[in-house]
Amino acid sequence: MTTRESRSSHHDGSEDVGTLWTMHRREHTARCALIARRNGWEVRVLMGRDLLLEERCERADDAFSVAELWKTRMRQDGWRQVVPQAFRGPGQSPLTR
Repeated sequence: MTTRESRSSHHDGSEDVGTLWTMHRREHTARCALIARRNGWEVRVLMGRDLLLEERCERADDAFSVAELWKTRMRQDGWRQVVPQAFRGPGQSPLTR
C-alpha cells in the first residue's frame, strides 16, 4: 500500500461522517472513514493522518462495497478487526480474526 498525506476536509467541501471499521496489526491501527462530498462519497483508509487508500464513489452502496472489499483484503494480509465493547460478548477479545 502506498502512503500519502491526507488532505484537509475543510478546503474541499468534504465531511468525515464516521468510521466504518478499525483494523489492527502489530503496532499499527488503521480506520476506514466514510466521507460525504458534494457530488458523492469517498472511502479512505487512514493510519493516523497518513492516507493509505482512497476511492470516490457516486453512490453510498458503492462506497460501502469498497470498504468491505478493503476490509477483506486487509484481513487476508494479517490485519485484525477491532470490535467496540458494546458489540462484544462477555469475555470476547476486542480483536476478531
